[in-house]
Amino acid sequence: MLELWKERLRRHQLDQFKYLRLIFNDTFVIAFMVLLGALGFWYSNVLDTIHSELWFGKIVIALILFIAVQTGHIASLMEDPDSTFLLVREKEFYQYFRSAQNYSRYLPIFFIVVVTFLISPFAFKAANISILNLVLLGVSAAAYKMLLLDVELLGLYKKNKVWGIDSKLFANIAYLIVLLISVYTLLMIAPLVTVVVWFAVATRTKKLIESGQLQWQKAIADENQRMFRVKRFYNLFTDVPGVSSKIKRRKWLDFLFSGIKNEHKNTYFYLFARGVVRNNEYMGLFLRLTIIQAILLCLIDNFYISLIVEMLFIYLVGFQLKPCFKEVMQNLMQRLYPVSGKSKIADFTKISNILLLIQWFVSIFAVLYKFGFSINSLIIIVAGLLVIGFVNYFYMPRQLKKYLN
Repeated sequence: MLELWKERLRRHQLDQFKYLRLIFNDTFVIAFMVLLGALGFWYSNVLDTIHSELWFGKIVIALILFIAVQTGHIASLMEDPDSTFLLVREKEFYQYFRSAQNYSRYLPIFFIVVVTFLISPFAFKAANISILNLVLLGVSAAAYKMLLLDVELLGLYKKNKVWGIDSKLFANIAYLIVLLISVYTLLMIAPLVTVVVWFAVATRTKKLIESGQLQWQKAIADENQRMFRVKRFYNLFTDVPGVSSKIKRRKWLDFLFSGIKNEHKNTYFYLFARGVVRNNEYMGLFLRLTIIQAILLCLIDNFYISLIVEMLFIYLVGFQLKPCFKEVMQNLMQRLYPVSGKSKIADFTKISNILLLIQWFVSIFAVLYKFGFSINSLIIIVAGLLVIGFVNYFYMPRQLKKYLN
């Protein structure tokens, strides 16, 4: 079984590296670095405003650690045919799941370490928690994450209830209570309790796997669902085979199309407008980036960083709209419409213009909120408008021509 796990892990990692290489392209890295810099600058400004312990500081630390431990699930790498071909080897799965658990721990524990490191200045100033005590809380979070993975594994063996309550929900409530008690009394309580409970659950998990009955369909369904969520994330940045975004009717938005006249020249304009509104991927991307941009502009009071955020986010939304045009052009049936390529590009540019101008309009309020009616606000607003012109009338038409043939 160990050889089977190694072989599957090798295939899985090759698959992941293929997508990660496409995601971490130059554009994404630049956007990520700017976003990280903006958040770091905002965090630094917030810390400067804290001069004494806050009454809610310890609650914030407990909640951040609690949220951090919820990331990541057990990667069992189970496949659909397993229930048929591996059923006879059910009791040999201990080594397989042990390796799966070890692999599933790396990323969540690394994430917990990073979060613990990032909240350390806030914990010291706002919650009066020393570095040593924060390390103890971090250890408790890491131990609890390993405990959660054991609880997930027990769920695959039909042991998912504690006193009639879902075991994961029960564990989360208990951990949150222990965490809050620890930060207000003795910080040693959280690591001690979580480590002891984790060892007890791990011992029970081993016995159960060696003698219990695996819920094959649940294990396979959980793994398929986990991989689908991962690929949906990848699909935001690159095409992933087998993953398609959901299309919704959204009848309540029909009024948006009432202004489009039923004429031949509006054929593709109507098609693109309907496509963007119905597609969860593009609508979600537009809304998320617009909201994040507005929040960042409201928080950052540095002119140069605000200028970069304004220009970068407008460019990113325009850049990410390109696949929508490509998807329509790949549909062979649309070629039956007697519409020229130039007209198709012009219609898509109209849609892109409308979306980017809405985003720009929303950002104006955030800029005015932070900088007021000043020359800095004017420069940022005009810069956003220039990026819209660059994207829609210089960059986009050249890129879209590639998809016409």
